[in-house]
Amino acid sequence: MAQDMEKTAAEQAPGEARLELAATAMVANEKLHANGPEEIERTAVIDEDSVKGIIEDWPATAKMAAENTMKFYGPPNEATPSCLIWYNNGPWKRTVAFRDEVPHDFPEPHSDVLEQFIDYHVPADKVGLVAQLEGSLVIDRTKGEVSVHCDNEGANTLSINMMHEVVTGKRTPEEAREFIKKEIVEYMMNRPAPYAERFQFELPQGEQWDPDVPVVKDEELLQAVEEKKKELGL
Repeated sequence: MAQDMEKTAAEQAPGEARLELAATAMVANEKLHANGPEEIERTAVIDEDSVKGIIEDWPATAKMAAENTMKFYGPPNEATPSCLIWYNNGPWKRTVAFRDEVPHDFPEPHSDVLEQFIDYHVPADKVGLVAQLEGSLVIDRTKGEVSVHCDNEGANTLSINMMHEVVTGKRTPEEAREFIKKEIVEYMMNRPAPYAERFQFELPQGEQWDPDVPVVKDEELLQAVEEKKKELGL
Protein backbone atom coordinates (compact mmCIF):
# COMPACT_ATOMS: atom_id res chain seq x y z
CA MET A 1 0.00 0.00 0.00
CA ALA A 2 2.82 2.42 0.87
CA GLN A 3 4.31 1.79 -2.55
CA ASP A 4 0.97 2.51 -4.23
CA MET A 5 0.73 5.83 -2.38
CA GLU A 6 3.84 6.96 -4.20
CA LYS A 7 2.01 6.61 -7.52
CA THR A 8 -0.50 9.05 -8.98
CA ALA A 9 -4.16 8.17 -9.46
CA ALA A 10 -3.52 8.49 -13.21
CA GLU A 11 -0.97 5.65 -13.02
CA GLN A 12 -3.27 3.36 -11.08
CA ALA A 13 -6.60 4.03 -12.81
CA PRO A 14 -7.93 0.80 -14.43
CA GLY A 15 -8.41 0.81 -18.19
CA GLU A 16 -12.18 0.36 -17.88
CA ALA A 17 -12.43 3.35 -15.55
CA ARG A 18 -10.53 5.49 -18.05
CA LEU A 19 -12.95 4.64 -20.85
CA GLU A 20 -15.99 5.08 -18.60
CA LEU A 21 -14.88 8.57 -17.66
CA ALA A 22 -14.07 9.46 -21.28
CA ALA A 23 -17.53 8.30 -22.42
CA THR A 24 -19.33 10.09 -19.60
CA ALA A 25 -17.38 13.29 -20.13
CA MET A 26 -18.05 13.23 -23.89
CA VAL A 27 -21.80 13.03 -23.28
CA ALA A 28 -21.55 15.86 -20.75
CA ASN A 29 -19.69 17.93 -23.35
CA GLU A 30 -22.48 17.42 -25.87
CA LYS A 31 -25.12 18.49 -23.35
CA LEU A 32 -23.18 21.59 -22.35
CA HIS A 33 -22.76 22.66 -25.97
CA ALA A 34 -26.47 22.13 -26.58
CA ASN A 35 -27.99 23.49 -23.37
CA GLY A 36 -25.37 25.57 -21.59
CA PRO A 37 -24.48 25.17 -17.90
CA GLU A 38 -26.88 23.76 -15.37
CA GLU A 39 -28.53 26.42 -13.23
CA ILE A 40 -27.35 25.95 -9.65
CA GLU A 41 -29.11 27.55 -6.71
CA ARG A 42 -26.54 29.51 -4.70
CA THR A 43 -28.70 31.53 -2.32
CA ALA A 44 -27.86 29.57 0.85
CA VAL A 45 -25.39 31.32 3.16
CA ILE A 46 -23.22 30.21 6.02
CA ASP A 47 -24.25 31.27 9.52
CA GLU A 48 -22.28 34.39 10.45
CA ASP A 49 -21.26 33.01 13.85
CA SER A 50 -19.86 29.92 12.14
CA VAL A 51 -17.84 32.13 9.79
CA LYS A 52 -16.47 34.13 12.71
CA GLY A 53 -15.34 30.88 14.31
CA ILE A 54 -13.57 29.82 11.10
CA ILE A 55 -11.64 33.06 10.60
CA GLU A 56 -10.90 33.71 14.28
CA ASP A 57 -7.34 32.37 14.01
CA TRP A 58 -6.63 33.46 10.44
CA PRO A 59 -3.67 35.80 9.83
CA ALA A 60 -4.54 39.46 10.26
CA THR A 61 -4.69 40.39 6.56
CA ALA A 62 -6.76 37.36 5.62
CA LYS A 63 -9.15 37.90 8.52
CA MET A 64 -9.57 41.57 7.65
CA ALA A 65 -10.25 40.79 3.99
CA ALA A 66 -12.89 38.23 4.98
CA GLU A 67 -14.54 40.63 7.43
CA ASN A 68 -14.56 43.48 4.89
CA THR A 69 -16.15 41.24 2.27
CA MET A 70 -18.84 40.10 4.71
CA LYS A 71 -19.51 43.72 5.69
CA PHE A 72 -20.51 44.64 2.14
CA TYR A 73 -21.82 41.34 0.70
CA GLY A 74 -23.06 39.45 3.74
CA PRO A 75 -22.02 35.95 4.86
CA PRO A 76 -20.45 33.65 2.24
CA ASN A 77 -22.27 30.90 0.37
CA GLU A 78 -19.62 28.30 1.20
CA ALA A 79 -16.95 27.96 3.86
CA THR A 80 -14.06 25.64 4.69
CA PRO A 81 -11.29 26.02 7.28
CA SER A 82 -9.08 27.61 4.62
CA CYS A 83 -11.43 29.73 2.48
CA LEU A 84 -14.79 31.50 2.18
CA ILE A 85 -16.67 31.69 -1.13
CA TRP A 86 -19.29 34.16 -2.34
CA TYR A 87 -21.20 33.73 -5.62
CA ASN A 88 -22.59 36.59 -7.71
CA ASN A 89 -21.66 39.21 -5.12
CA GLY A 90 -22.01 42.65 -6.62
CA PRO A 91 -20.36 42.70 -10.07
CA TRP A 92 -18.27 39.61 -9.33
CA LYS A 93 -19.04 36.11 -10.54
CA ARG A 94 -17.23 34.66 -7.55
CA THR A 95 -15.14 35.92 -4.64
CA VAL A 96 -12.83 33.77 -2.51
CA ALA A 97 -11.18 34.91 0.71
CA PHE A 98 -8.20 32.69 1.59
CA ARG A 99 -6.60 31.96 4.93
CA ASP A 100 -3.21 31.26 3.35
CA GLU A 101 -1.31 34.35 2.26
CA VAL A 102 0.93 34.81 -0.79
CA PRO A 103 3.56 37.59 -0.82
CA HIS A 104 3.12 40.13 -3.62
CA ASP A 105 5.32 43.19 -4.12
CA PHE A 106 3.48 44.98 -6.97
CA PRO A 107 2.52 47.78 -6.82
CA GLU A 108 3.54 47.87 -3.13
CA PRO A 109 4.43 45.06 -0.70
CA HIS A 110 1.38 43.19 0.63
CA SER A 111 -0.04 39.68 0.88
CA ASP A 112 -2.66 38.32 -1.52
CA VAL A 113 -5.70 36.82 0.22
CA LEU A 114 -8.73 37.88 -1.86
CA GLU A 115 -9.39 36.40 -5.33
CA GLN A 116 -12.27 37.65 -7.49
CA PHE A 117 -13.61 36.37 -10.81
CA ILE A 118 -15.48 37.68 -13.85
CA ASP A 119 -16.67 36.06 -17.07
CA TYR A 120 -14.27 37.34 -19.74
CA HIS A 121 -12.74 35.94 -22.92
CA VAL A 122 -9.07 36.76 -23.47
CA PRO A 123 -7.91 35.90 -27.01
CA ALA A 124 -4.90 33.58 -27.11
CA ASP A 125 -2.68 36.23 -28.69
CA LYS A 126 -3.38 38.62 -25.79
CA VAL A 127 -2.60 36.23 -22.93
CA GLY A 128 1.11 37.06 -22.96
CA LEU A 129 0.37 40.78 -22.74
CA VAL A 130 -1.83 40.25 -19.70
CA ALA A 131 0.95 38.20 -18.11
CA GLN A 132 3.29 41.15 -18.59
CA LEU A 133 0.81 43.41 -16.81
CA GLU A 134 0.93 41.55 -13.49
CA GLY A 135 1.15 38.02 -12.16
CA SER A 136 -1.98 38.07 -10.01
CA LEU A 137 -4.22 38.10 -13.08
CA VAL A 138 -5.20 34.52 -13.90
CA ILE A 139 -6.72 33.63 -17.29
CA ASP A 140 -8.73 30.45 -17.79
CA ARG A 141 -9.55 30.51 -21.49
CA THR A 142 -11.53 27.27 -21.41
CA LYS A 143 -13.83 28.47 -18.62
CA GLY A 144 -13.90 31.96 -20.07
CA GLU A 145 -12.94 33.46 -16.73
CA VAL A 146 -10.40 35.97 -15.51
CA SER A 147 -9.56 36.26 -11.83
CA VAL A 148 -7.26 38.50 -9.87
CA HIS A 149 -5.98 38.22 -6.31
CA CYS A 150 -4.75 40.94 -4.00
CA ASP A 151 -5.45 42.12 -0.45
CA ASN A 152 -8.51 44.26 -1.26
CA GLU A 153 -11.28 44.65 -3.80
CA GLY A 154 -10.13 48.11 -4.94
CA ALA A 155 -6.80 46.74 -6.14
CA ASN A 156 -8.57 43.82 -7.83
CA THR A 157 -10.96 46.16 -9.62
CA LEU A 158 -8.07 48.33 -10.78
CA SER A 159 -6.18 45.32 -12.18
CA ILE A 160 -9.23 44.02 -14.05
CA ASN A 161 -9.80 47.46 -15.59
CA MET A 162 -6.20 47.57 -16.74
CA MET A 163 -6.40 44.01 -18.04
CA HIS A 164 -9.35 45.03 -20.23
CA GLU A 165 -7.51 48.05 -21.57
CA VAL A 166 -4.46 45.94 -22.40
CA VAL A 167 -6.61 43.32 -24.16
CA THR A 168 -8.45 45.97 -26.17
CA GLY A 169 -5.25 47.80 -27.08
CA LYS A 170 -5.97 51.00 -25.20
CA ARG A 171 -2.78 50.69 -23.14
CA THR A 172 0.42 48.67 -23.29
CA PRO A 173 1.31 46.53 -20.27
CA GLU A 174 3.96 49.08 -19.32
CA GLU A 175 1.47 51.96 -19.51
CA ALA A 176 -1.05 50.00 -17.47
CA ARG A 177 1.52 49.24 -14.75
CA GLU A 178 2.39 52.93 -14.57
CA PHE A 179 -1.29 53.81 -14.22
CA ILE A 180 -1.76 51.23 -11.45
CA LYS A 181 1.22 52.70 -9.59
CA LYS A 182 -0.48 56.10 -9.43
CA GLU A 183 -4.13 55.08 -9.07
CA ILE A 184 -3.60 52.72 -6.14
CA VAL A 185 -2.07 55.60 -4.16
CA GLU A 186 -5.17 57.70 -4.81
CA TYR A 187 -7.40 54.85 -3.69
CA MET A 188 -5.51 54.11 -0.49
CA MET A 189 -5.36 57.82 0.37
CA ASN A 190 -9.17 58.05 -0.01
CA ARG A 191 -8.99 60.35 -3.00
CA PRO A 192 -11.01 59.89 -6.22
CA ALA A 193 -9.83 56.69 -7.92
CA PRO A 194 -12.56 55.57 -10.34
CA TYR A 195 -10.55 52.72 -11.86
CA ALA A 196 -10.20 51.15 -8.41
CA GLU A 197 -13.80 51.82 -7.39
CA ARG A 198 -15.83 50.43 -10.29
CA PHE A 199 -15.45 48.70 -13.63
CA GLN A 200 -14.85 51.13 -16.49
CA PHE A 201 -16.32 48.77 -19.12
CA GLU A 202 -19.45 46.68 -19.55
CA LEU A 203 -18.90 43.21 -18.18
CA PRO A 204 -19.64 40.41 -20.69
CA GLN A 205 -22.96 38.69 -20.09
CA GLY A 206 -23.20 34.92 -19.87
CA GLU A 207 -20.58 32.23 -20.26
CA GLN A 208 -17.45 33.16 -22.22
CA TRP A 209 -16.28 29.58 -22.78
CA ASP A 210 -13.48 28.84 -25.23
CA PRO A 211 -13.71 25.03 -25.68
CA ASP A 212 -11.04 24.88 -28.41
CA VAL A 213 -11.37 22.22 -31.15
CA PRO A 214 -11.11 18.39 -31.17
CA VAL A 215 -7.80 17.04 -32.45
CA VAL A 216 -7.92 13.37 -31.40
CA LYS A 217 -8.79 11.33 -34.51
CA ASP A 218 -7.71 7.86 -33.35
CA GLU A 219 -10.40 5.55 -34.73
CA GLU A 220 -9.71 2.74 -32.26
CA LEU A 221 -10.14 5.06 -29.30
CA LEU A 222 -13.25 6.75 -30.68
CA GLN A 223 -14.86 3.39 -31.38
CA ALA A 224 -14.02 2.16 -27.86
CA VAL A 225 -15.58 5.27 -26.35
CA GLU A 226 -18.74 4.87 -28.46
CA GLU A 227 -19.07 1.24 -27.37
CA LYS A 228 -18.64 2.28 -23.74
CA LYS A 229 -21.34 4.93 -24.13
CA LYS A 230 -23.77 2.28 -25.39
CA GLU A 231 -22.76 -0.10 -22.60
CA LEU A 232 -23.43 2.59 -19.98
CA GLY A 233 -26.71 3.62 -21.63
CA LEU A 234 -25.49 7.17 -22.22
